[in-house]
Amino acid sequence: MDSPLLTLLAFGTAVWFAFRYYRLKRGISAFAHALRSAPPDEAIELPRFSEVPALYEFRKVLADTLSEASLLRDSERKQREFQDALLNEIKDAIFILDRNREIRFLNEAARRLFPSQQPYQSRDFLEVCRDHRVEDTLGLAEELGSKVSDHITLRVNDGPGGRLRDITLLVEAEPLVFGQSTGTSGSWILMKDITAELETEQIRRDFVANASHELRTPLSIINGYLETMDEPDTDLGQAVYRRAIRTMRKHGERIARIIEDMLMISKLESAADLLTFEPFDLRDSVEEMIRQLAPIIEAKHARVAVKADPAQDWTLVGDRFYWDQIFFNLIENALKQNGEPGLHVTIAFSREEGRYLVRVIDDGIGIPAADLPLIFKRFYRVEKHHAQTQVKGTGLGLSIVKRAVEAHHGRIEVESQPGVRTTFTITIPQSFVRTPDTPLKRDGSEA
Repeated sequence: MDSPLLTLLAFGTAVWFAFRYYRLKRGISAFAHALRSAPPDEAIELPRFSEVPALYEFRKVLADTLSEASLLRDSERKQREFQDALLNEIKDAIFILDRNREIRFLNEAARRLFPSQQPYQSRDFLEVCRDHRVEDTLGLAEELGSKVSDHITLRVNDGPGGRLRDITLLVEAEPLVFGQSTGTSGSWILMKDITAELETEQIRRDFVANASHELRTPLSIINGYLETMDEPDTDLGQAVYRRAIRTMRKHGERIARIIEDMLMISKLESAADLLTFEPFDLRDSVEEMIRQLAPIIEAKHARVAVKADPAQDWTLVGDRFYWDQIFFNLIENALKQNGEPGLHVTIAFSREEGRYLVRVIDDGIGIPAADLPLIFKRFYRVEKHHAQTQVKGTGLGLSIVKRAVEAHHGRIEVESQPGVRTTFTITIPQSFVRTPDTPLKRDGSEA
């Protein structure tokens, strides 16, 4: 009697434990399936087993853990996105490498500097930069365990046309540790394009050297005459000393002209955005400069003509003072560079696709092809041979013209066929052209 009862009790207990085991196994399997099938970076919907207290408590703990992990993941992702966005705003190329010199991160500037059709992540750094000098700088930084910098010249593609140009890079590299706990090591590399800075510094040095030379020559002539005239018993009424005084006066005027031109270039470079923009008629500016140059025009037996459709409105919003300088220098340059009489100079106005085109054309001796790329450089003169008594130009006139045109968001180009024609073409963008029906504000800008 007792034996069948015990058997039945044992069987019931086994069934109960088997049922409990089945429910636990089914619940754990459901949890595992939910975890495996959940999409990345999305909330996980866990199954509910409120009828099983153990699974209910397990679900609560698991849900809390997953919630904390999700919050931590979202926080790390946002922080990483913020850091990536911040590094992408930096104009210098930045690479972060692991201990094997494989790329773990690079910003947009680095992608532009070293374009590639292949993915960058986990690629060897040398395979991307393709320059052993950068690799040598990185190796030296790893060897010394500190930051190392160097200057290298790199040839890169300039724009979609594929034209190659040389740039100078400041390369800085330094080892780093990604985490104190893991101790994983690597390095970072920064490459800054300093080509423009070096060119600006070279221009400054050349400008100082050329200005010193240009001022030294007339000063030496003036001082030489003064030493001669300062001798005892000198009769300043003699014809030779009268000629000396005239020569000194010319060279004094040349020094004053050089200083004025240098100050004008300095103002254009340091305060181009402070120019006074007011409406004025370009024809009036040209005609006024022709009147000022009338003595030279008559002495050269030259003819200067203005061609502009009188039915058109040639009003420009700009700084009249600097446009006077533009026309004065271009016309004077044509007159002075052509010694033979009978020169014809034409200033022609036209419109093209919402722009003003101003062409200054002369039929003089022209400009040699070798000199064309250099004529806008400061103190550059095509004709380099002058007599000692002949006062040269400052060599700054065309530099002033170019800088003044650029200050008005325009551009100037030159074409020349020696002995036939030389043409300076100025193009002014629509933003600085006022149409007759465009009202103006008090500062001269468009309403």
